[in-house]
Amino acid sequence: MLRRRNYWLLFAILLLSLTSLSPSMELDTGEDTHPLKQQLNQSERPASGDKARIQSLNIRVSLSDEEFNELQRISNNYSLSSGIQVILSNVGNGEADGVLKQDLTIGQSPDIVMTDGRSITDLATQGYLLPVDIYQSVPGSAPLTTLIPQMQWNGYDWGVPLDIDPYVLVYSPQRLSELGISGLPRSLEQWNALLKVIREHPDKRQYLLAMDSRNPYGYSAVLESMGGSLQSVNPALLEWTQYAGSYFYLTSNTNSDIWDMLQDGKIAVAALPLSEWQLHGNSSLAAEAPLTDSSGLRYEAIHSRFFALPAQSGNPEAAVQWLAYVTSSSAQLEWLKNTGRLPALDELYRSGLPENVKLPFDTALLFTDEADLEHESAGGWTELSAAVTQLLTGKLDPAGYTAAVAEALE
Repeated sequence: MLRRRNYWLLFAILLLSLTSLSPSMELDTGEDTHPLKQQLNQSERPASGDKARIQSLNIRVSLSDEEFNELQRISNNYSLSSGIQVILSNVGNGEADGVLKQDLTIGQSPDIVMTDGRSITDLATQGYLLPVDIYQSVPGSAPLTTLIPQMQWNGYDWGVPLDIDPYVLVYSPQRLSELGISGLPRSLEQWNALLKVIREHPDKRQYLLAMDSRNPYGYSAVLESMGGSLQSVNPALLEWTQYAGSYFYLTSNTNSDIWDMLQDGKIAVAALPLSEWQLHGNSSLAAEAPLTDSSGLRYEAIHSRFFALPAQSGNPEAAVQWLAYVTSSSAQLEWLKNTGRLPALDELYRSGLPENVKLPFDTALLFTDEADLEHESAGGWTELSAAVTQLLTGKLDPAGYTAAVAEALE
């Protein structure tokens, strides 16, 4: 009997204890019980989930059919060694920008995307990308120094370069000689001399320059040949652009007619990607870099393709491991051999490219001192591209272009 009373006494004490604690256990039913979702701090390393559960990577690129097949082959080798399935999808150049924008803004984006290297900084500052180097330091050689401003912002690397495509100036030595011009123009005065000869023979319907108006690289090459630069506005060169504009042959896509027009003398000079020259050039035409070794300028007219991690990437650590594999020095040499696209690694140029790789310029032009890039930013590329297009098509005058460039580079 006494033992039963003790049980009831202990039960009563326990019940009183729970009653005293109950106010602190009440549920908060107010509308603001959940904190607002904070914007991702991209300098912090977000969790990427259980590595053992990672079964596949989704990667979106924009390549030619030949290039896509080569990337698929290299990627398949990675899958065999890692056990991770890699799903590659390819979009055409015409739809690449639209698809990229969609990939960066939808909730379920690919793990890796491809973009113009000059766009990396803009995408990073707008919060569309994850920094690559907080997941893993990508092994292998460093990229060409000239590419570093394109990939770095706020102390982090935001992209990994795949290859480069320098723009060159293509012409027919014979046709220029027939005009009394010896060699490619290398100054504003020499370009004016060539333009003067063309203007004196309107019946021949000759064009001074052919350029793609969709991007600034061709115009950048022309400015460099005059000792100028795309980002350092030179009023004299802008005035010349406006004056000579009626003798420009502008294209909005790859135009195979340019090659026949160059050989026939209908176009004096064309600013084209090296890759186009490698496909269509012949012994009757010459191609040169816009700069010379003695110019003292940096080769800026170089298109580059980068891989980047969307902010919504589900497997960033695994994605960076794939990037390290496909952009290693051995993989880049395979890429060069099978696609002709130049690698983006500094080491491969300093050690010497394969003997069968013939370039119309000395690769030393691609080297840049880091000190020359210390205060350079690659931001504002979208706005700068639009300004160049508007200048070449007559929608901006030199003053309007100068204002647009200043705003883009702020």
